Amino acid sequence: MTNSSIKKAAMILSFSMVITTFSSQAWAEQGTNTSTPAYVMSSDSKNPYEVAGIDDPAEFTAYFSKLQKAVKDNKPAEVADLISYPMNLNKDNKTYVIYNKEEFIKKYDRIFTSLVRDILLAQKVDKLFVNYQGVMVGDGELWMGVRNNKLGVIAVNITNNPYEIAGIKNPVVFEHNFSLLQKHVKEGKKSEVAHLMVYPLKVNNKGKTIEIKTKKDFIAKYDKIMTAKVKKALLAQKLDKVFINSKGVMIGNGELWMGQFGEQVGVFAINQ
Repeated sequence: MTNSSIKKAAMILSFSMVITTFSSQAWAEQGTNTSTPAYVMSSDSKNPYEVAGIDDPAEFTAYFSKLQKAVKDNKPAEVADLISYPMNLNKDNKTYVIYNKEEFIKKYDRIFTSLVRDILLAQKVDKLFVNYQGVMVGDGELWMGVRNNKLGVIAVNITNNPYEIAGIKNPVVFEHNFSLLQKHVKEGKKSEVAHLMVYPLKVNNKGKTIEIKTKKDFIAKYDKIMTAKVKKALLAQKLDKVFINSKGVMIGNGELWMGQFGEQVGVFAINQ
């Protein structure tokens, strides 16, 4: 997690808190800059969540485990019980307010998107970021804290994912891998390019398809696979101009296709 992502997420939460004020809501004064990762405890305190207004660290740890289990088991009603209402939903630079359990359950898939769920389930409790605004999951996709005397999720920040139709869960991962692919191809780093392929990789040429089954095989045949035409199309491609459909993300005029398979995001087909 970078400092810039932490600051950005904190700013999003601050903004939503400023424009939406609730009765009986007790928050620290805006402008406080005290923050600490949960895994760093000061010598005089055994409660890393104290700055967020959470008095019992054991209670929070149990709560967090319960939240992850309810999400993993896909039980919206149980997740709804772990929300502190009213909850802020920040999406497309707008803040929406979820007032109660019924509304949350009805909109569950639009609030706890696949990306939010994946990030929550991947979060280690001892790696949480904590400041006066609450406890942050991931890069700010979800915030927890005490609202109206109840510990729960207080805000969800949804990142726009233009690649969702292609089955890509995290746009940041895709864009990172796309950038790496262009960089490594430009620099001629065959081994690094091989790591960004999904195997077996399909290579189509003149109506015939061959499968490249391993990284070693890809590296050995690199120049025959990554032809001048393929490399030119890749290096000329602007990220904001890619074509996306249910099959994947198309590079150039179809010279390369990228997608997600399991947890791997990479090139799965090359058309020469």
